Amino acid sequence: MNFLVSIGPININLSSILSFFTGVLIGFLLLLLLYLYAVLKNLDKGLKVRPVEEEDIDEDEIKWLIEDAQKMFKDKKLRNEAGFGNHLLNITKELINDIAHKFYPDSEYPYLELTIDESIMLSHYITNRVDEVLSSKILSLFRGVTLRKIATLNDTKTNIEETQVVKAAKKLKLGKFATKTAKAIGSINPFYWFKKFTINKAIDVVLVKIGLTVIGISGEETYKIYSKKVFNEEKDLDTGVEAIYQNIARELEGEANEETE
Repeated sequence: MNFLVSIGPININLSSILSFFTGVLIGFLLLLLLYLYAVLKNLDKGLKVRPVEEEDIDEDEIKWLIEDAQKMFKDKKLRNEAGFGNHLLNITKELINDIAHKFYPDSEYPYLELTIDESIMLSHYITNRVDEVLSSKILSLFRGVTLRKIATLNDTKTNIEETQVVKAAKKLKLGKFATKTAKAIGSINPFYWFKKFTINKAIDVVLVKIGLTVIGISGEETYKIYSKKVFNEEKDLDTGVEAIYQNIARELEGEANEETE
């Protein structure tokens, strides 16, 4: 049955228009069904997971590796020589490689033994946990600090501590009176205030402990991915990351109380 509508000299067949749009709708539905089929088929395949060479790895061994890496990062001399960022990056890379070597001892490049899916998951887990730490009320202010500024602050701190006055004071082991006198003299120097209000808090208290947290998180998540435990059960490896965070909170509160006294 044809339904004709006339608009002046133009005749419009509504049946033809309805048939056209019905065909377009059916076409979209077919494409949607094909898309859903492809998605479900890929989900059914699951993640590409490569079996490990060594499965029986004691968790304590991994904890020791993480603790050794954190101890190395705490070494102030090594940290100043290499630079904060470079030292943290190098230690984290070495830790990941050491953990990977536990599971692939015969591989020349154990850290490359992950599939693409596993590598994406590892990056995702590490960044998510670091983001969670920095999203806390206490540390959220540091999210806007650039890496260049962190490096500059660390360099400035090192230069201040290596001045002749500071070296002499440390060498002679001056008492509290001499220390207060040095502070009074230093107070006329703008670098003194820069060091007191910015570097003491941002570098000494927060940045080093954030570095320790990053090392701990990287080690924990690397262990879970390489051991394949994350694909079987959600099991956490307690390496003291939460304790480090709580320590950051306490020290920041302590610094704030000292400034108000």
